[in-house]
Amino acid sequence: MVNRNLAPRPRRPFFGAMRHRRLATPLVLCGAVACYGPPDLPPEEPAGNVEPAAVLVQAVDAGTGAALSDDEMTVRYLVRSPVVLDESAVERVTSREPYQIRHVIHEDSLVLELRLEASSYHRLDTVLAVAKGATAGPLTMRLSRRLDVVAGGAAPAAVTPPPADAPLQPPPSGGGRGTLPPTTAAGPDRTSLLAGNRAFERQSWLEATEAYARMPLPADPDSEYGREYQDALLRRGVAHINRAEFGAALEVLESASAYGTPGFQTLLRLSAVQCAVGRTEEGRGTLAQLQRGLNRRTQNEQLLVGALIEYERGICSNGEFDRAETTRDRVRTGSAAIQELQAFIDFGERIDPVPPLVQRAIEDARNRIEDIRRRMVG
Repeated sequence: MVNRNLAPRPRRPFFGAMRHRRLATPLVLCGAVACYGPPDLPPEEPAGNVEPAAVLVQAVDAGTGAALSDDEMTVRYLVRSPVVLDESAVERVTSREPYQIRHVIHEDSLVLELRLEASSYHRLDTVLAVAKGATAGPLTMRLSRRLDVVAGGAAPAAVTPPPADAPLQPPPSGGGRGTLPPTTAAGPDRTSLLAGNRAFERQSWLEATEAYARMPLPADPDSEYGREYQDALLRRGVAHINRAEFGAALEVLESASAYGTPGFQTLLRLSAVQCAVGRTEEGRGTLAQLQRGLNRRTQNEQLLVGALIEYERGICSNGEFDRAETTRDRVRTGSAAIQELQAFIDFGERIDPVPPLVQRAIEDARNRIEDIRRRMVG
């Protein structure tokens, strides 16, 4: 365990923030021998008791739930409250053990802005709060993996350069992982794509992800194969989700959203995964992006997609409620989740007829509301 035991460094008081001595007006009693004035009173002590507050965080791989593949990570934090505690730190620490931040405070709680960074993972930004006199954690911080970086892997084997008359063709921007398309007149090779589709239909998620990973990259995103490739990226992301590999799903769905013209299902899935790995603000931003484009859709699509956007907002707040540690955060996030899920139910029930997908989501939203209320009371 990495210990942090930093004594607070209060800011230098300035004007109104200065603690004044309470001085009695001297009553001068002068006699024939001497003058007398009462002594100064001691300065007032700060209100409340001074106690330590500590929080422990443990970083794990969001896809596997196990330890990070990187042995070390960088921890950055800044004390947001109490404001008089002008303290921050940047440290390179082991990722295998919990990291502790501890400060002595007299306010009710310690609030920290925290950032975790590891070479093979997307950085994680969050805000943590712990009550005075308490120790929170270890709190699990789920970092989503960057598939373009393999930490600790072996160096790639040497590749023989092609002849001068056959230059390498770079893949299209945002195309995701794959191989270059063949240049034969027969067109792109759909073998891996079709194998992935068959495995997906059988709900063989591992086989589907492995097959889709071998798909050749399209030469033209707007071609028929380009559109098939776009759909396959979405299915590959869903397959990773069904295997609880959220880090891998995030990487694939980010590629799918940046490739060609993504459909609303791609953005909905991307938002869900972003919220699932703790990147809540990004998830809500993806939903806002999708909502801004609703006016370009048909009326039926506007109703369907609009309802699903409200549903995903409620799911995102439900995830924040699940991760909340303090009573205040549980009340705040639980109330927000109930309000957003109920708004979705009211929206969805006004659609006539209610689509089956929305109806299933309404039933799930009702169950979530009851679960949140029961846990808040408990």
